[in-house]
Formats: sequence, C-alpha cells, structure tokens
Amino acid sequence: MAWRLEAMIATITERRAPATGAIMQALRKVPRHWFVPSLGLALDDDGGAVPIDREVDPPGWWDAVYSGKPIATPLGPGGTAYTCVNPAPSAVVDLLELLDPHPGNRVLEVGTGSGWITALLCRLTGESGRVTSIEEDPVVAETARRNLAAAGVRPHLVVGGSSLGCPERAPYDRVLAPSTVPDYWVDQTGPGAVIVAGVDRAVRLVVTAGHMDGHLR
Repeated sequence: MAWRLEAMIATITERRAPATGAIMQALRKVPRHWFVPSLGLALDDDGGAVPIDREVDPPGWWDAVYSGKPIATPLGPGGTAYTCVNPAPSAVVDLLELLDPHPGNRVLEVGTGSGWITALLCRLTGESGRVTSIEEDPVVAETARRNLAAAGVRPHLVVGGSSLGCPERAPYDRVLAPSTVPDYWVDQTGPGAVIVAGVDRAVRLVVTAGHMDGHLR
C-alpha cells in the first residue's frame, strides 16, 4: 500500500502545487482505501463511471482507489446512481489548504460522506481539536461512523438536517460546507474564522466584525 499511497501523492502534485507538510502527513496517516467501498464507481472528468469490485478485480480496485479519480458509492449492485462521493485527492488537498485547519481548532463539516475528509480534519486538528460533522443521510452516516471508528478517530457525528449547523458545539474556527453558507453557520463562528464552501469552485470566506471577505479557489 505504501507505494500506492506515494503514487497517489505524486498524482496530486501533477494536478496542483505540492501540499503543505501537515496535509501530506495527514494523507499518509489516513489511507484512502479505509473509506472506499468494496463495490464502487470510479468517476472520470467526462461524467463516466467505471465499476470497481474489490472481490472480483482486486488490482483494478486498488489502482482506482489510489488514482486521482473520485470514487462513488453505488446505490445497488451494477447501478450507476450513487449516494456519496469520495472526492478526488487533489480536490481534497485544495479544500484543506483553503480551510487551513490548525491543532486545537474547532471545525464544523457539513456533509460527512465517506468520512475521509472528516478523518483528515481530525488528524490536522490534533488531540485537542474538535471536529463536528453533519450528515443528512442516515445510511451514509452509519457507513462513515464505521469507517472513522476503524481509522481510530473520534469526531462528533450528527445525523440530520444541516441548515441550522450544530450550535451547541460552537463557536467554530473553521467551517467546511458543500455549497451555500446560511447565516446560522456564520453566527456559530468566531472572529477570524475561515469558511470554505463548494468543491469544484470553492470559495474561502474569512469572518470579521460584521462581514465576510472571500475569494474563489
């Protein structure tokens, strides 16, 4: 697995500048295959989906997992529809660099998905960090819970609607969201907090007194 992990990191550097040392270290501590289903769909840039099966074709499965491609969890055997996506490694690094989490930060993640980014956030915030992750789909949330337990990290997982955030664990230093940023989430941050919203065209927002400043990735 070690050489596959290094190959994945090399693929990341082909798509973007090398990541910071802390992020690279986290990638090595949280192997991606812990968060990829045995039956999955490797997605390409043109919208295609290629089935991968760890039992039928182990080498093909491993190649896909440690490639630069997103991996989706199919809704059923042989299906092309899927529930959640394990993002492309280069996209994950982009998001983490924009978010810039530090040890001890309180982080709110909206959309747990497979749990891979959640686990990386736990490693980046350290023992004193507090990562809260919200997942609306209970089936996806249960899979993520098992993945995270197997990875040896213990974020605070919330199953249910995300629009109100998780005020009882606020204030947050960092917020990672899939798209829009409701006022509720902003209200749960402190001055200087960083909010990253979106994946393909992520926006980085910095909370200051009375307003937010931001830019596209």
